[in-house]
Amino acid sequence: MEKGIAYRRAQEQRLKKSRRSYWGRDGKLTERQIGMALHTPAICSCWMCGNPRRYFGERTVQEQRLLQDIE
Repeated sequence: MEKGIAYRRAQEQRLKKSRRSYWGRDGKLTERQIGMALHTPAICSCWMCGNPRRYFGERTVQEQRLLQDIE
């Protein structure tokens, strides 16, 4: 079943409200910054914020489960 536009807008508003204090700014984000936090919550893609698989070669949870079942 496809969700309607009203549902998507409500979810967007909910996320915007919860992400106002992202990036350690305590609710002092501009509307543009809130929109950025809505779509990309990580402020950057450095080794601390980014994907651990990319930087450390760690396996995903799904891959770990598969390998556990095989062994």
